[in-house]
Amino acid sequence: EIPSEMRACVYDAVAPHGLTLKPSHRTPVSVSAPGRIFGSGNVVVKVHSFGVNPVDAKYIIGDKLPETWMEWCAKRVSGHVPGFDFSGVVVKVPSGCSCGYSVGDEVFGLADDPTCISRRYMNGSFAEYISPSLNQIAHKPASLSHSQSAALPLVGTTAVQAFREHGLKSGQRVLIIGASGGVGHVAVQVANLQGANVVAVCSGSNADFVKSIGASTVLDYRSGDIFSSIKSDATANGGYDLILDCVNSADSRDQEASYRTNILKMGPEVVKSGKGVDAHNYIVLGGGSLEWIAAGLKRFTSLNCFARNFELFWIKMPGCTSALEFIKELCDIDGGGGLKPNMTESDFTEENTRKAFETLRGRRTAGKIVLNIVK
Repeated sequence: EIPSEMRACVYDAVAPHGLTLKPSHRTPVSVSAPGRIFGSGNVVVKVHSFGVNPVDAKYIIGDKLPETWMEWCAKRVSGHVPGFDFSGVVVKVPSGCSCGYSVGDEVFGLADDPTCISRRYMNGSFAEYISPSLNQIAHKPASLSHSQSAALPLVGTTAVQAFREHGLKSGQRVLIIGASGGVGHVAVQVANLQGANVVAVCSGSNADFVKSIGASTVLDYRSGDIFSSIKSDATANGGYDLILDCVNSADSRDQEASYRTNILKMGPEVVKSGKGVDAHNYIVLGGGSLEWIAAGLKRFTSLNCFARNFELFWIKMPGCTSALEFIKELCDIDGGGGLKPNMTESDFTEENTRKAFETLRGRRTAGKIVLNIVK
């Protein structure tokens, strides 16, 4: 029996850290079958665990706008349930059709489409029940717990889609900047498990961890001139076929690092160019508003307006089931010897959810933050 009301966090512009826990929020209970032409269909899932991401702490749209707009963003999404990452159990499916899932199936994925906020309230994963689209879920990795699985959907899908879109191949040299963070530490594993030679940039305190998950070389950005280290590595071992910059954004703290500017000006000896290399092989996951407009144009029309050797990547969601299924495969390699998230976890309370937002905004998180609803 699905209750008519549930516990859920909602954005609240006047609450501490912009978040309030509502003990009696309306439960999404409707399901729909996949349409022949339109509509992917959906199921109802009882959430066991959910992951918290920087995009959640930035009010869904704040990462695409100037920092001075953050107060406006908080007001714009007030009342929406935040969150994308989840892992849980299917409790209701469409009747009279085969949707690929049955009641009792363990699934993980992305709770809602962020573009929905322009037309309705978002039903995110910071809640006891959700109604995700069928094209945003997959069966949970058998080798991982719900809390581990909940750490992977957004960061894993980002890494998998970015590498697929830019043609990652076995044997290529890949530079990953911000390699101990949420996306970074998963990207290191995804690239390594596909046979790439991974060079990672992170702090020295995380170097052993990043090496243990698949980086062949770790460069400490706190030890000397990081750009000299990058150039020396490329000179000694060859340039990079792909660079995934998980640090670049419009945030003033990221602008100070200037990885993108300093690396791109090193030329093809460091950032490979030409035959056999993707034309937009310096990939960032954040940037200024104009770059997000260009990314949106490519995302929705396939028209690429970015200069050679550069692109801001925008995750494809909905339509990410194939990436989630690949993540599951990587996790379950050799019975669980593959992809694993690095994370901290705690119980789902208002205090812990607000603390997660505070921690992410402080930008010193290694790996992911997960909150557990079902123990």
